Amino acid sequence: MKTLRLLFPQWQGGNNPPYVLGAYLLNWLAPKSKGPFEEVPLDENPNLDVDKGIFARGSILKQAKAAKELILKHSPDNIVVLGGDCSVELAPFAYLNEKYDGDTAILWVDAHPDVSIPEDFKFHNAHVLANLLGIGDSEFVDEVPRAFHPEQVLFVGLNDMLDALDSPPLKKMKLDALSPEDIKKDSSKVLKWLEERNPSNVIIHLDLDVLDMKEFRSILPAKADWFLEYKDKFPKGSSVETIIRVLQDVGKQYKVVGVGITEHIPWDALYLQNMLSRLPLIGDFKKNDRPKYNNPFE
Repeated sequence: MKTLRLLFPQWQGGNNPPYVLGAYLLNWLAPKSKGPFEEVPLDENPNLDVDKGIFARGSILKQAKAAKELILKHSPDNIVVLGGDCSVELAPFAYLNEKYDGDTAILWVDAHPDVSIPEDFKFHNAHVLANLLGIGDSEFVDEVPRAFHPEQVLFVGLNDMLDALDSPPLKKMKLDALSPEDIKKDSSKVLKWLEERNPSNVIIHLDLDVLDMKEFRSILPAKADWFLEYKDKFPKGSSVETIIRVLQDVGKQYKVVGVGITEHIPWDALYLQNMLSRLPLIGDFKKNDRPKYNNPFE
């Protein structure tokens, strides 16, 4: 069985360049792999305008197509994706659903549903699951040769941006969801859902923002100068050990063919990178400019 490891440091889907360092660190931290490895190249001259309601639409499409080409080059049985924003899941998950003739289930382990549409939200990292379900911008939907059905999807740890589920296209779909409280004690509700569907193959999307920011700080809202404001404003997420236990329990009973890990923002590493770049002998000690980071919560 061939497992492709895909490093996909895309940042334009959420307009957050720190996702690039986050993806590279994920790749460095993850256990070494024995199978093929590919890195999806970033668009070197991205157009950051909003086109058809989507920020940096052309660049995201270009990178999705590049990812598809790299996947087809290897025709793997399994894929591990290390991103990058959530949009990186489009090509690999579409490939896996087609490869296995729709005999798959997705566990969308994420604080957010990622089923927004361009009319409601301009950042594509919040659109990707809608596209995989056949909803949204037609060019992105065209990248999904076999759309997932709603009964193939289970949200795990969902607790934010729930209004996206009420957009006109989504209202007609029944998408099952479990909150952080539903998985806190044990994994029984996840396993029961899988048992009722009995898929031959399971695909796991893990957005690190599903984790409780009071425990895990390498996520967007845990930035140092935002943390005190947002730690009590945002719904409480899941613990690291809870997510490990759920995914281990799934892996013990089902064949996992895809794992994507996304939206890692290693704030301390970014601050240290900034510091090192401005010190004598190491960097440019005459440099006064500090990196700017977007605040999507304003």
